Amino acid sequence: MSQPTRILIVDDNPAMAQTTADILALKGYEVRVSGSSREALDLLRREKIHILLTDVIMPEMNGVELFVRARKQQPGLITFLMTAYSADELIQRGRMEGAKAILTKPLDLNLLLMLIKAVEESYLRKESGPHSTT
Repeated sequence: MSQPTRILIVDDNPAMAQTTADILALKGYEVRVSGSSREALDLLRREKIHILLTDVIMPEMNGVELFVRARKQQPGLITFLMTAYSADELIQRGRMEGAKAILTKPLDLNLLLMLIKAVEESYLRKESGPHSTT
């Protein structure tokens, strides 16, 4: 039996992050939630994460900077950026850095699930075999 895909959700809106985490957990994913970029970086030092889902606009450190720093800790980390605001410059930088998707809030959960499955099939299975998502 293979390990479930591990997803880290980083958002300074705890209710949004927890609701998304609960839905993903019901779909079989192992989900962690962080309310800040610094906390997320600490968690990434301790645990292997497959997918980072991070808000772009946050206090302390924006989501793109988090992505860049997180990738130094875990080079194979797949990242989806999410935003409720027009942050064109940050979003463009995120794309240039290699973010796999830019999602708008409120999140389309069906789209998110479809993207996660696509990433599992394209990237994660090559890394460590099939992942359970039932």
